[in-house]
Amino acid sequence: MNSTPDTDYWHTLVHPVDELPFLPFGKRDAQWNPDMVATGHRLIAAYKATLAQEGRLKQITDEDLWSALIRENLGQLLGLIGANDAEGLTRYLTDFGKEYTWFGGITTGVDGYTYWNLKEDFVAYSYFDKLLCLAEALGVLSAESPEQGAGGKWGQNRLLQPEAVVDAVEAQLGISIVPPEGPMHVAGLSIRGGILHYRHINALYLATRIRDISAPDDWICEFGGGIGLAAFYLNRMGRKNVTIFDLPIVNLLSGFFLIGMLGHDAVCLEGEEQREGAIRLRANWNCANEPAKRFRVVANQDSFPEINRRIFDEYVAQIKRVCSEYLLSINHEGEQMISGAARHLHVSRILSADPSFRRIFRSPYWLRKGYVEELYRVETA
Repeated sequence: MNSTPDTDYWHTLVHPVDELPFLPFGKRDAQWNPDMVATGHRLIAAYKATLAQEGRLKQITDEDLWSALIRENLGQLLGLIGANDAEGLTRYLTDFGKEYTWFGGITTGVDGYTYWNLKEDFVAYSYFDKLLCLAEALGVLSAESPEQGAGGKWGQNRLLQPEAVVDAVEAQLGISIVPPEGPMHVAGLSIRGGILHYRHINALYLATRIRDISAPDDWICEFGGGIGLAAFYLNRMGRKNVTIFDLPIVNLLSGFFLIGMLGHDAVCLEGEEQREGAIRLRANWNCANEPAKRFRVVANQDSFPEINRRIFDEYVAQIKRVCSEYLLSINHEGEQMISGAARHLHVSRILSADPSFRRIFRSPYWLRKGYVEELYRVETA
């Protein structure tokens, strides 16, 4: 049954409608199995390997969004690690995201992205809106122009069926974009027996951008990779040399997801011997241990503004050292208050003041209003 949307927040959509169409919304619970326990042991060992490590970044404990999130929402997860409970850990991760969370980026359940309206018809349409944006960004759908109105193509893309849009995107990219059943709960658009979450679509866009400015043998790194969705899609696109730098607790989540999706040999955790073509998950402070100019492309999507300034400044120093060519940033510039006098960072303003970062382009992000996409050439002596 169609319903009328809450138009107070309709400005967040790129393709608004007067009445929500019926779109298939689906949820899929992951199924725990005993084979996951071996993954759990690997994840606990990797997390504990970071405890004895040292580094300048590790010593920075200033408050930010992520320190508060971990303290207030992931206490049970930390307890399972401390107890060496590999089975309990994997059961917890299998169910992670089944309940609504106010934060995003580390689940594929319904989250704070649609906090103003959690009804399934609105969530489904908001995710479809992102899929349309992706197709327009790739050029498989025409960008709509309100200046031509109904006599042109204005308002036409939203009339398409999701399956047709997915088919067009897949034909353009040459890969399947609907993930198979995985190790974690997922909710979103139900398409061809699978489910597309808005985070899948955002990650697919990032992976496509990275693919376009890299070669198959290039080394790539992402700061703040969430559960590893961009790395997952880059793997499908033939970009195997991917490293994620993130908080150890987030790397535990991405390790569980990526091992479950790609297999044990496709992921190299902290403390494990490097395997050719395996996605490397490293504690954020270990970016300081990478060889100079190792990575042709460094990327960050939707997290740099949320960290404290001291950590960000250390990241900038390391990016100048380890990046040989490009920094790709996709972030908001809202500068909201976090706690005390701290605000979300304005990434563009900070980088633009540093002569080592020469901006190649700045544009609105296709998929999400209020976000900006910037590509920098890193130029250091």
